[in-house]
Amino acid sequence: MGRFYNWKCAIIASAGSCLYGYDSAIIASTLAQPGFNEYFTPTAKVAGAIGSSYYGGVIVGLLVVRFLADTYSRKYTLLFGGTLGLIGAIFQVAAREIGLFFAGRVLAGVSSGIMLTTVSIYQSEIAPPAVRGRMVAFQNMALCVAGLLASLVGFAGNFATNLSVQWRVPIAIQIVPAVAMISGVFFLPFSPRWLIMKGRNEEAKVVLQRLHDDNSDHMFWEREYLQISAQLALEMEEYRKEPWFHLLTNKSELKRTFLAICAMTSTQTSGATTVQVFQSVFYGGLGFSSRKTLAMAIVFQICLLAGGILNISTIDWFGRKLLFLTGLGVMTVLLAMFAAFSDRFAATGANGIAWGNAGVAMVMIFIFVFGTTYLSTPYAYAAEVLPTKIRSLGLSIALFVGMGITVCFTQTAPIALSKIGWKFDLVFISCNVFFFLIFLVMCPETKGLSLEEINKKFGEVVVVELNEESQDDKGALSTEEKRSVNYESLAQPPILTTPRHYESVDEV
Repeated sequence: MGRFYNWKCAIIASAGSCLYGYDSAIIASTLAQPGFNEYFTPTAKVAGAIGSSYYGGVIVGLLVVRFLADTYSRKYTLLFGGTLGLIGAIFQVAAREIGLFFAGRVLAGVSSGIMLTTVSIYQSEIAPPAVRGRMVAFQNMALCVAGLLASLVGFAGNFATNLSVQWRVPIAIQIVPAVAMISGVFFLPFSPRWLIMKGRNEEAKVVLQRLHDDNSDHMFWEREYLQISAQLALEMEEYRKEPWFHLLTNKSELKRTFLAICAMTSTQTSGATTVQVFQSVFYGGLGFSSRKTLAMAIVFQICLLAGGILNISTIDWFGRKLLFLTGLGVMTVLLAMFAAFSDRFAATGANGIAWGNAGVAMVMIFIFVFGTTYLSTPYAYAAEVLPTKIRSLGLSIALFVGMGITVCFTQTAPIALSKIGWKFDLVFISCNVFFFLIFLVMCPETKGLSLEEINKKFGEVVVVELNEESQDDKGALSTEEKRSVNYESLAQPPILTTPRHYESVDEV
């Protein structure tokens, strides 16, 4: 059952990614719809506020998700996020005044902040090490599919003769993934790591067996249970000794949190999010009509999806670090070319249509490269680089910082594009160069390792290795260290109080 059941859970959890993907993408076509602009007549500042209010809601979601995910489980946090997404969608569809529309965007943002964090945590904690990158990447591919659907629906809505239908119906479709998440969550198991954190070890064994009982290795899930239990016992002992902010005083965990922040922030500062939200402004500046702008948004999402499919197949093959460096390097070059083409178009006006088309080509190549190298990589890396005891806290901090920067960009982008045009791209170019250097110097590779074994990359101990031959690696605990671990937090007897090797879970 293992691998099939694991992917079944991944597909159900992807409804949360679809909700975030559709809601974040539909606003691009909404802002380009004549019906929406005629109804609300938004100024550049209001348009920026519509974008930033959503990401402001995302930040609120990130502030509460750590408490929800650790206290009530990853599973029920997904249920709560889906419910908020449903309410937010209803508010946006029913809006008669801009205030209610803003309220709906904020609620949708809170939902997305919860989904963005919890889906990544949940998926990383139920996936086996060999395909963890692909399973996390699958969530972001679902996000891309939802984004493509949003662009297609937005384009179709432009042909509606009823101006209200132009934008209300496309927004209403986000109700579908919200309902799918709410109903599907009851078929998901609890995260086995969360169960062990709560002392519910017998339930964790059942879940791990269902998820990871591979036909080629029936003992894998048992060894995995031993590793997770022992590692969490050590981590939770440290966690109880100090307050939660020990994250900022422990050198290893500070570095891991910093890398998670860099991974998520570099996604937002790459330029991809700003281009996605304000495509209509970019293309309008190149002389495109509103309908052609909506058509280009579809091409944009197709390029992103194509890149995302490649990302699934490359993330566990090439590793995270190589994809980071390749993506940032190539995107920097493409942004520089886009800026140059936009400058030439601005200088030549209507006679420079070729420069405008070249600029659009750079945007499409840019987003394809982003999808191939960067769409899922930061989410996978940020979730796995953090230890289990602070994963929800650390990831919410990383996303909080990243989304805070996104709020600044989405609020200022319409104004900056109208005032300085292509020069705004220089901000993204500078950020990409900065993060390229950070990842080149500080980023350890994590592919193929279990979440517990990644501790060794940061100089921390690994209590149990999944492979017997690696038991004596320097990252493993010595016999005396094993004896010193306090296992009272677990609902099981001590699992490593003697140095002998366990053959099965029944011996624990």
